[in-house]
Amino acid sequence: MSLIHRVYFLDISIHPDYSGLPPNVLQGLQRLADNTAALLILVSAIGIGVSLLAWVIGAGIGNHMLIARAKSSLLVAATSGGILYLTVAGANYMTGIFRS
Repeated sequence: MSLIHRVYFLDISIHPDYSGLPPNVLQGLQRLADNTAALLILVSAIGIGVSLLAWVIGAGIGNHMLIARAKSSLLVAATSGGILYLTVAGANYMTGIFRS
């Protein structure tokens, strides 16, 4: 019995049982989660692109306030994409732990 098959915390043992759900429900939930993650990554990528474009335009016209706002929005967009990536990686790892 390894940690890959069962997770133990003190006296608590976790054994998720998905056998009662119909296969189409499981596939639908997986598709919904995948599409949601893809949409959030797309929004983050658009935010990064717009921030870089605003940074270049601000540098071209010499507007330091626009440059500062573009830098901060770039940081927010990149951080949100990174957090989403780590969350999806963690969820994939956790579902792998529960598979037997």
